[in-house]
Order: sequence, then C-alpha cells, then structure tokens
Amino acid sequence: FFPDEVRELTEPAAIAMATKARLIDVAVPGRAAVVKTSCVGDPGPAEGARGAPFVLLHGFDSSCLEYRRLFPKLAAVTETWAVDLLGWGFTDAQDGGIGDYSPEAKRAHLYAFWKANVGRPMVLCGASLGGAAAIDFATNHPEAVEKLVLVDAQGFIEGLGPMGALPRPIAKVGVNVLKTVALRNAANQMAYYDKGTYATEDALRVGRLHTFAPQWCDATLSFMQSGGFKVRNSIAKVPMETLVMWGREDKILEPSYAAKFMEELPNAKLVWVEKCGHVAHLEQPDFMCKTLLEFAGEGAATANAA
Repeated sequence: FFPDEVRELTEPAAIAMATKARLIDVAVPGRAAVVKTSCVGDPGPAEGARGAPFVLLHGFDSSCLEYRRLFPKLAAVTETWAVDLLGWGFTDAQDGGIGDYSPEAKRAHLYAFWKANVGRPMVLCGASLGGAAAIDFATNHPEAVEKLVLVDAQGFIEGLGPMGALPRPIAKVGVNVLKTVALRNAANQMAYYDKGTYATEDALRVGRLHTFAPQWCDATLSFMQSGGFKVRNSIAKVPMETLVMWGREDKILEPSYAAKFMEELPNAKLVWVEKCGHVAHLEQPDFMCKTLLEFAGEGAATANAA
C-alpha cells in the first residue's frame, strides 16, 4: 500500500519498519466505510506480554515510520504499536480525503483502533502534535490510558492560526507546499541537534513518503480547516501519571514549554534529553526506550532492550 517512492529508502530501520507495516480494517461509528488503518504492531516477545502496551502517535502530517528507531527497541520487551492517525500517514478512510478529519474524528478513529486491537489500558505516547492528540484522547477516554507520555509536545499552541480560515482553493495551495522538498528539508534541518548525522536525504524521503498517498492533500486540508487541536484547557485535567520528555536543543517547540507542562499537569515527571532536538525517538532512541520502560514499570527488562 506504500507509494512507489518507498523503493528509494535506504535506511535499514526505515525499510524494516515499512516491511512490518500493514493495513487493518477499523470500523469507526458514523463512517460509511471501514478505515484502512496503517500501523506496525507487535504483541511482545511472549504470549501475554507483561505490563501495559505502548501505543505511539506521530507528529503533524507524519507517519508511523517516524518511530522506526524506537519501535523495535520497545517491541523487543513488550507489546508495542505505532499507528497512523486518521488522515495522516498511510491510513485511508476510503472517502477520497473529503470526509471528516477533525480532531474529534481522529479521536474516534483512534478509540476504535484501540478497542479492536489493544483492548486494555495503554501507555499512550505522543510526539509534537501527536502530543496534543494524546492529551485530547487521554482526557476523553481515560479508561483506555494507564499512563501518558508527551515528547516535545504541542499543547499550549491553539489550533492552526489563519490557515484554517482560508478559502479552500487557497488553502489547498498552502497544503501542497507541505509536500515540497524545500519545506520538508527546512523541517528536517530544524528537527535535529546533530544535523550532520540525522538530517539526511533519506530522512527527507521518509518524511515525504506519505505525501504521495492519494488521499493526503484533501485529508490534510480537511484537518486544517477544522481548526486543529485545541487542548490548552485540557492539560490541567489529565488524570493519569504523565512523563514529559524534551530535547534540550529543540528549535521547533522551545524547551520553555516543558516548564509550562510541569506547572499545569497534576501528576508529571520531566526528563530532559541531552544533545537532542525535537525528535528524541529518532535522535536518542536508546535513551528514550530506557526512560519509557522505566516509567511504565518495565525497568527490569530495560537492559534487554539496549
């Protein structure tokens, strides 16, 4: 189900993640067709893997391939899923991208996915805008979330600004700019602390791959015109224990946001990721894996994940 451009990938971790990815039919109440949901899932190294399963949510206009370096480390220890949110990645709602892709629709899809495939309280991990999606989900479905992880998360920036109010033809031009090599390269450069090692041409190819999916433009436009996630007032209502991880050198969302989360979250712990930009799961996956397993109560198994 990947676009032909997948053949251009060279990073072994990206190729392995793409090879493991599959489409799962998810029936979402209110949608006429099942949602062909792209995900990578592993029940764990043994039947009935101990501890809460991890579910990993990618950032804005990204895909589960974002977790290509962290996923195998977590999956070696416990049940782990990386899922493409409705309208992003390679998840296809089979409506040509013209249906509802609002935050509420994304939440309904994620809940239906969780109910059908995970079915027990999880450790929900959201990176960047995926953090806003995780906050939205956790405050609306606390029964499904045992613990919450926010990685350089968006939470205090409301919605999408003026883009959401633009007329559709103009907004569509703006959406298509997101696909360009120039913009993706700029984002690629901003994301990392160690640009020489990580901001590569292959990272750029991974980041653009999902934009070649047929539903991508219209689904992204639908989300943007919905106004985007607005979870500012929900942060103080998060009921479960929360881990905040932040790259010390983040140039996309300033590290000062970490302190804001700590001021408002009722029960939170902050862990700084040194020598790291916006994407700890890509730049410091070993440290992040160890930290997540300890937070989830899998500390005894951490050594096996290294």
